[in-house]
This record gives sequence, C-alpha cells and structure tokens, in this order.
Amino acid sequence: MQEPDLPSSSVEPEKGEIEESSPSRSAESKASGGAGLSRKVSWVLDECIQVPATKISFGLDPILGLIPYGGETVATIIGATILGNAGKKGLPIRTLLKMSGNMLLNAIVGTVPFVGDLFSVWFKSNTRNYQLLNTYLESNHGEEAPGGWGPVLIVFVSVGLVLILNILTWIFSMAFMFWLYNQVTYLAN
Repeated sequence: MQEPDLPSSSVEPEKGEIEESSPSRSAESKASGGAGLSRKVSWVLDECIQVPATKISFGLDPILGLIPYGGETVATIIGATILGNAGKKGLPIRTLLKMSGNMLLNAIVGTVPFVGDLFSVWFKSNTRNYQLLNTYLESNHGEEAPGGWGPVLIVFVSVGLVLILNILTWIFSMAFMFWLYNQVTYLAN
C-alpha cells in the first residue's frame, strides 16, 4: 500500500528559532492545508489498495458497497466530508453540484450488486471530487468566501438522496424476495 503524497501543512521551527512567514509557504499551506483531510479521505475510499503487478488501485468505497442495505450509504457519508470541506472552502455552487453529481452517480450505480462496485473502482468519485477541490484551491479564485447555506444544503440533500435510494433498494429487494418465495411455494404445492 502506498500512502497519499501529502505535503506538510506546517513545519515546526527549531527550538529558539523564529518562524518566518513567506509567500511560497502561505501558498503551500493554502493548497495542502485546505484539502489535506479531503485528500486522505479520497485516498482511503478510492486508492489505498493496489492490485499487485497492475496499475489498478481501489479503496474502501467498493468494499463497503458490497455490504447490503447500507454499505453504499456509509461510503457516501464518508465521501461527503470532501463535499463539506469544499463548501467550507467557498467553492462555487456549480462546482459543488458537479461534485454532488459524482457522488450520486457512484451511489446510484453502486446499488447494482457487483457491477456498481466495479464501476466504483473505475469511476473513483471521491478522487474526482478531491481533484475539483484542489484545482479550485490552487486557482486564482481560491480565496472566495464561503457561500452561506447553499453548500450545507447541497451536502445534506446529496446524502439524503443516497439514503432514500438505499431504502428504496432495500424495499424493492425485500418485495422481490417475498414474491420469489411465494412463487416457489406455489409451484411446490
């Protein structure tokens, strides 16, 4: 396993040394300190496990997706920290909606057993969202103030939609199992 390549956001000064602030250091701390948690979350969910002798990597997202009736929800809630961090950093609503769309697409396809997990390995929604966040923080517009309640609403609506999707999938699965049981018992009589 290869850990994420994260630059240090703060360097401890030597004892007796005065810490100096430089423009390059503040730019470095803006880019890395602003998205450090998001980078770690995206790495754990999408890239922390490397398939030997290949370039294929995946994380806990597809593994959690294998857990019936809620694994996808857990992965989405963890991934929502990236979206929350992006909202806190002041990303434009349009970018937040794109990030939310990545999360929802991953969750919707994730409801299909095994196919959704393979999609998750390929799509890497959390890594895509981290890249959108990091690109914004490194741009000239990265200093924009937070956007009020809009980002918070986007995060809660996204997670709520995934919860509703999982509940509906659970209801559909149970109804299908009940119907299948009735068909088998009817044929047996």
